[in-house]
Order: sequence, then C-alpha cells, then structure tokens
Amino acid sequence: MTKKLIGELQSLVTKLQVERQAHIKAVGEIDETFQALGIAAATKKSGRRTGLGKKTVIAKKKRKRRAYKTTASELILATIKKAGAKGAAGAQLTKAWKGAGRPGDAYNTLSALLKARKIQSRPAKSGRGSIYTLK
Repeated sequence: MTKKLIGELQSLVTKLQVERQAHIKAVGEIDETFQALGIAAATKKSGRRTGLGKKTVIAKKKRKRRAYKTTASELILATIKKAGAKGAAGAQLTKAWKGAGRPGDAYNTLSALLKARKIQSRPAKSGRGSIYTLK
C-alpha cells in the first residue's frame, strides 16, 4: 500500500513540475509581449525570485514631506483649548486636521500627546470615540 502512495505522490509531483514549467513559459511570453508594446509588466511586491531568474520589485511612490505654519501638536492643543472644558471629540480633531490641509488622521499625534500627559481622554457618552481635554 505504501508503494502505491509513493507512486501516486511521485506522479503528482511530476505533473505539478510540468504545469509549473508551462506557467513560467507563459509568463515569459507575456513579459515579451509587454516589452514589445512598451508596457511595464505588473510585478510582485515581495521581491522574490521568479522561475525566470529575474527579481521582481515594485517601485514605491516617494512621499513628499510638507511644512506647516503650526506643528501637529500645536494644532491639536489649540483645537482642544478652543473646545473649552467639555473637550473635543476625535471627529472634531480630525475635522480640524483636514481643515488645516493635513493628510491622514490626527491619531498618531493624539497618542503622542496622551503619552506625554499633555492631554487626557475619556470615553464619549455616546459610546463611540473619545473626548480629549487638556490636563
């Protein structure tokens, strides 16, 4: 019985190797066609080697650094101070953040301010989000 299983396993491995070679050949033909047409082929991000011996890498878009008149911390602290004793919700801070033309969210800066103990947070009464106040 084990000889039968070993034989089946060997035939399966052989079949998979033949299929793999066919796929590698097909990818090569597709790459040649793209190259002839002047099209950049989509590549893997992992940078692993393909069966063709070529390393595939995706070029990352370089992020531009921006400069602002006020620092991120100053913007958050001013927004919380403007909200008064009741504090500012995360949504209000995100709105002020976007209003200042900043990309992304303010949550990394909020986390840094919480860690530095410049602000404190408490759960919102609605159950979603937090309210931030000055310490």
